[in-house]
Amino acid sequence: MHIFEGTSIQNDTGDFGILNRSRFQDLMFQFGVVLAIITGFTIPVSTSLTSVCNLGIFICWGLSGQYRVTLDCFKKYRIVTISVILFCCLACSLLYTPEAFSLASRNLFKYRQFLMMPIYLAFFMDPRARWRGIQMFELAMIITLIASYICWMFSIDSTVRLMDNSIFKNRITQNILMSFLVYLSLWKFLERPSRRWPYALIAIIATYNILAVVPGRSGYLALVILIGLLMYQKLGVKGILPAAVCVGLLGMVTYHHSARFQKRIDQVVKEIKEYRFSNKSRSSVDLRLEFYGNGLQIAKSSPLLGSGIGSFAMKYRELMKQKGQHVTENPHNEYVMLLVQNGIIGVGLFLAFFWVSWQTTRGLTGIDQALGQAVLAVYLFVCMVNSLMLDTTEGCLFGYLVGLTLAGGVTGIKVAQQNEPQTSMTDQPSQEESSREAA
Repeated sequence: MHIFEGTSIQNDTGDFGILNRSRFQDLMFQFGVVLAIITGFTIPVSTSLTSVCNLGIFICWGLSGQYRVTLDCFKKYRIVTISVILFCCLACSLLYTPEAFSLASRNLFKYRQFLMMPIYLAFFMDPRARWRGIQMFELAMIITLIASYICWMFSIDSTVRLMDNSIFKNRITQNILMSFLVYLSLWKFLERPSRRWPYALIAIIATYNILAVVPGRSGYLALVILIGLLMYQKLGVKGILPAAVCVGLLGMVTYHHSARFQKRIDQVVKEIKEYRFSNKSRSSVDLRLEFYGNGLQIAKSSPLLGSGIGSFAMKYRELMKQKGQHVTENPHNEYVMLLVQNGIIGVGLFLAFFWVSWQTTRGLTGIDQALGQAVLAVYLFVCMVNSLMLDTTEGCLFGYLVGLTLAGGVTGIKVAQQNEPQTSMTDQPSQEESSREAA
């Protein structure tokens, strides 16, 4: 299977993405595609299996020659260019970070999704592969959903994690991932309501799991964003009002019928009020507000370039020696983390990545466009309350889904190049014809 269509063993004609591969390279490529598809299942389930799959994908990427496709993408596909530039910018801050190189490089490795994204993209140029990758993610989340309800119904509480009814990941991560299952199910249902009604049932069950079973407030935010985005994608600007009504009704019904949801919302309101009046941190919300304020204060010392990758924990400890407040290594805000470590330039490149990615999705169609925009919207806003790029599962999922969905745009580049008007010798008028026209 060629990365676009036809056989994978063919002459290199110079067209974008067409490789001249041996049988061994073709086998490595196909094996890489299989591993890329399987990764959609492993990311929500196991960090170790995801690491194994990523290592295998990287090896296949080199042995199959797909690195040449990635190189072409770097030259001609803006999203790959900005992704690599962003990672290189983060890597450059290793030169001036005050943190030990081993710790700083470990922190840099947490942003590996910006390098893995172009590699995933090189293996997802076939629409069937992209569809199967999405299906594998859905399968993992459906298994998670079933197991979560089993824990909830039978009160399985042997560990702290299961007391929150979360299974493979913590409650924050599971709820964020579950919100994507809700979105995918609703999108498929709305495409063909009469034939895909089971997806509506899955969406309802998964929504209840997020709101009333697993207490992860980041999932609440992700769900609100995805409902609003879906209505906008289907109805345009007219969808904003129905989305607001839907979110409002859903929130009110859940608040009055779920003690767990009510408790989490009341806690947020209480902590914000107490922080405003007493400025004394006690729990998650007011601690976050404290982290944000202190992080911005640290960033003032080096606003342009930041203090270097991995330096946040060191700088924060130094400030807390003066203030005597709670020490943290994570401000739970990706923008604050980048501002402290990489300055305005780092934050600017990070936002540029989202801008270029969103512009790229506008040239896509179907599930590629819809899911690509969903991922970008969720991460853009939820990064304000969590350092999602530092979290292994969330970071891997971001690189995976962005690489998967935006791979559809590479085929468009190839088609556009093939459709470019070319002037050959046979197209040029002969000297005799030019003379006649002049006469």
